[in-house]
Amino acid sequence: MEKYKVLLIDDEPIITQGLQILIDWEACGCEIAGCASDGREGLDMIKSLQPDIVISDIRMPNCSGIDMIRQALAIHPCGFIILSGYSDFSYAKQCMSLGVQEYLLKPVVESELIQALEKVREQLALQRKTQTALTQLEDVSQQLSALALDDVLRDMMNSYFETDEDLKIALADYDISLAPGHTYLAAAFQAAAPENISVLRQELLAGLSALGIPFLLYYHGSNTYLGIFSLPLDTPPDFFTEQLTELHQKMSMQAHGGLCIGVGRPYPCASHLPVSCKQALFALSYKIIRGASSVNPFDSSLKNAHFIQTLPDGLWDAYRQSLMQSNFASITSSIHKVFHYLSEIADTPLLGIQINALNLLMTCIQYMTESEAAPDPDAYGNVDFMQQISAIQTADELEKYVQNIVYSLINRSRDNELARPSELISQVENYINSNYLEDLSLMTVAQMFYISPIYLSQAFKKQTGQLYLDYVTQVKINAAKKLLLTTDLMVYEIAERLHYKDSKYFSRLFEKKTGKKPSEYRKSPGGR
Repeated sequence: MEKYKVLLIDDEPIITQGLQILIDWEACGCEIAGCASDGREGLDMIKSLQPDIVISDIRMPNCSGIDMIRQALAIHPCGFIILSGYSDFSYAKQCMSLGVQEYLLKPVVESELIQALEKVREQLALQRKTQTALTQLEDVSQQLSALALDDVLRDMMNSYFETDEDLKIALADYDISLAPGHTYLAAAFQAAAPENISVLRQELLAGLSALGIPFLLYYHGSNTYLGIFSLPLDTPPDFFTEQLTELHQKMSMQAHGGLCIGVGRPYPCASHLPVSCKQALFALSYKIIRGASSVNPFDSSLKNAHFIQTLPDGLWDAYRQSLMQSNFASITSSIHKVFHYLSEIADTPLLGIQINALNLLMTCIQYMTESEAAPDPDAYGNVDFMQQISAIQTADELEKYVQNIVYSLINRSRDNELARPSELISQVENYINSNYLEDLSLMTVAQMFYISPIYLSQAFKKQTGQLYLDYVTQVKINAAKKLLLTTDLMVYEIAERLHYKDSKYFSRLFEKKTGKKPSEYRKSPGGR
């Protein structure tokens, strides 16, 4: 059983000495932490010893018991028992107003003091239990808020925004704001071990905060967190990557099984953050060459990697030119020349050919992100084909594989340009309105219709003039209104049905959209 520390304060030494002898403190679950001879000394000992229970006289030199209690409560919470030779009600009233649990008259009776100690101990135990419960509830609330923020940011960074203002308005609906800046970019942080993902979040929050760079962090999935950052205009080009490299070195010394970082390109417009996020996620695949614990900017050139420096620049230039022209005959020819050089002229080992195959694909994806055509981010968001490269064991098969992937990437980009979204968006709207109790995140619905999230977001805005997230939010708010007025469901139950992880967050959003709290809306005219 945990013992409670007791501090005795009285200007008469015979009193404190007598109390030590009078009571079997151990039997009462207590131990004497110290004795003080006046209020000032008692206050100092409360600061240093932090007792659980203080037994004190009222009238003492230097500082009265009442003044001491008043100051002590601001320093350290503890229980107070007053032993006083004065039965004046005004003293007792002052003590009780300060939260003193027991007021006993001298000479104290042993049984009364033991009983008072037991009451104080029970009150302290209840307070501690309550505080523990409140702390746990606060922890759960913070976790739910973080999950809600994760969901919102994940959808935002899978969306398409025409202007910075569109993005800021969308974020403002969820009480999220981007720090002002002139350059925006994303970084992806992937843990090697899934069991360390919650630890990684705390490490990242602490480490990124120490950099002094404004950021928002959210869980993307697949053991990966994404951070979006705002940098001043005069930030040197390599400054951010250097900062992340230093952070990576510090975190690599901690036991979380390895960390890979991918860094997207910086953009002058915040509305391009979704593109930077996709680039950061793709850059994680560079670990195939650089290792599972590495920092990988999206624009990293892999020409200096092992086996790649032997490939002439002219072959890379011809390949890039063919991509710009989107000429399949030219692409086929340039890819063939690369593989012919590697296998027939340079006699490159299989590993070197595999690395070059990877670099050809990355060069294609980097080109697509620069083109005016809006590429399908899911075409390179899934990096399974990287693992497939390592499974191919001949140069001829690798050449065919690279050609097929490049053709597929370009065709999907063309399909996005040519697609007529009116019928598609109509189907999406019908699905949302019929399934408002389901998960309607942008990623989930895009997968239902076999399209990329950014394409869906872009097409939805062009077709309806409304952001996808705004439309879904309004549908869910309308559903919440109906549930409030037609059922007895608690607010948190309605939030759960509508896939809001945090009921407080849902209530704030409801009030922002309707001008009333859910409980107020339920009581409004027309309610049940």
